[in-house]
Amino acid sequence: MRSQYFQATFRIARKSKKNMLLAVLLVFCMIFAVLVVEKQKINDGYRQWRDYNESVHVNADYFSSNLLRKKDYKQTFNNLNKQAEYLAGVQNGEVFDSPQDYLQNSKKLVQTMLAGYQNNYRGASTLNVPPKYQLQQKLVVYDYLYQHHLAIVMNSKESSTYLIYILGLVGMFLFFYVLFIASDSWMINLSHPTLLKNIPYQIRDEVEGKFIINLALTLLPLVIGVLGSYLFAGFKNGFNSLNYPAVLYFGKISAVPLWLYCLLYLVYAVVLVMFVTSLALLLNQLTHSVYLTIFIAALVYSISLLPGSIAKYLFFLPSAYLNISKVLDGTVASQSIIPANWAVGMTILLVWAVVLVIWFRHLVNQGGVEK
Repeated sequence: MRSQYFQATFRIARKSKKNMLLAVLLVFCMIFAVLVVEKQKINDGYRQWRDYNESVHVNADYFSSNLLRKKDYKQTFNNLNKQAEYLAGVQNGEVFDSPQDYLQNSKKLVQTMLAGYQNNYRGASTLNVPPKYQLQQKLVVYDYLYQHHLAIVMNSKESSTYLIYILGLVGMFLFFYVLFIASDSWMINLSHPTLLKNIPYQIRDEVEGKFIINLALTLLPLVIGVLGSYLFAGFKNGFNSLNYPAVLYFGKISAVPLWLYCLLYLVYAVVLVMFVTSLALLLNQLTHSVYLTIFIAALVYSISLLPGSIAKYLFFLPSAYLNISKVLDGTVASQSIIPANWAVGMTILLVWAVVLVIWFRHLVNQGGVEK
């Protein structure tokens, strides 16, 4: 890559008010969203089970003596009563500040909820039970805590649990952050002709330069946000070990230490930036419009929001792999006909990035590079 061209484009990107505003906003939101988590008591202990507890009691009341004569119905009724018992134990564990009791009852509760799927909760048609994969995600975390003798954290405001929460939230929107950063990647050549027109460069220089610049504008704020989130939440509400478990799907749902989850998250973010940059370069060249680039890229993302019955057959498209959190925790795999894990998601995004770059180079070579 020609250093003169890279320095010029990097100077433009660094001085962009849009880019600086987005970077500051990402860091600010990651660090200070803990104040919202505290106030709203998000994922706060028994509070997360409160609505489900009401649903259990309502559905248990549906069963009459006539229904209980049927084996399947009686099995569901007994299961709901066990769940009510363990829900009370979870509540008591929080009230009496006993993490061990809280963890033990939470684990038994999830195991009982999974057991209820054996007869598909026959007779409890309005029960608001989470999907199997979500229950399995909870169970692997509880098992990890038991095996590694770690105390469960009964909220999402302390250092480790907040970092897990905020990474999950950022994973949903990181695609759009990178898109706004990269949406004018090729338009720079049109917007700054006097700065770039006398600098010789090749398409390879253009692509490599955009990759490096967009990676810097994404990874630097992301790393600062991760460190700031952990430290700010820790100083404010207490520190936890970086060995605290986070859910990771890799062939099966499991739990890994938070520090490893963060590394895998950042590696995936690198691939995501490469894909979005490639997409933005191509759309810029096709449309010569920042707004159309953002609109079409948003349509690509929206494919992932299709019903699971349709989306599972679109596993070869990049759309399903644009939400980092859902890829890592196995949500995407649960809705796909292939084991769509961390490595599969990155491979598909990289393949599409290569295709998009080849297409972009073809269009530029066909029409000439505008300087």
